[in-house]
Amino acid sequence: MRRLIRLLFGIAAVMLLLGASNCSKNNDSDAPQFVTTLTVQNSSGQASAAFGQGTPIEFVLTIRNRTDQPQSLFFNSDELLNVAVVDAGTATVVWNCDNPATTTTTTTAACAFDASSLSVPSSSGSGFNEMDFAAFETKTITITWNQTDDNGAQVPVVPVNPGTLTTGQYEVMGGFTVFNTTGPGQGADNGSSMAEGPPTASQLFPSVYRSTLNAFSIN
Repeated sequence: MRRLIRLLFGIAAVMLLLGASNCSKNNDSDAPQFVTTLTVQNSSGQASAAFGQGTPIEFVLTIRNRTDQPQSLFFNSDELLNVAVVDAGTATVVWNCDNPATTTTTTTAACAFDASSLSVPSSSGSGFNEMDFAAFETKTITITWNQTDDNGAQVPVVPVNPGTLTTGQYEVMGGFTVFNTTGPGQGADNGSSMAEGPPTASQLFPSVYRSTLNAFSIN
């Protein structure tokens, strides 16, 4: 009986040590400072995974400073963000929106958003642009897509008798084209950043500055 009690106390001690170790690890400085998400919704602001042909689709891109300290992101061009739609299950980009976001409002035939909520001042004399965050601050921007591809044509819809699994089925990801987090001209963090222009297959993975791929269909 005493041996069993000693064993139980030993197991409890180990569990406490593991718990303390995990708590310490979660607070380490190498933990991610930012998290980026993207949701798909209709023009009424309701989350949706299916849309009628030609109806506007809204991509809501959010980046959150998950630390209790002010943080800054730096960009080496006017482009701050990018959203890309690919054929489902592939790396084939049918549309991407990477117009400069330092302009208050961007509107093209297929891409429209208001970047005023990002509050991006130009970094004085450095040629970089800076996005500042208060502790735990979240910044959100909504990009509206009219379902046309990069050539201005309506993208395919789900046919009545599907010939392929991907026709009319899409995935979308978005993110911020961050150059670095340490200061203008210093250590680039391009591996975690969203691509400028159409992303390659290796850039379709989520990171602190890139969202996951979200699936939706056009019928």
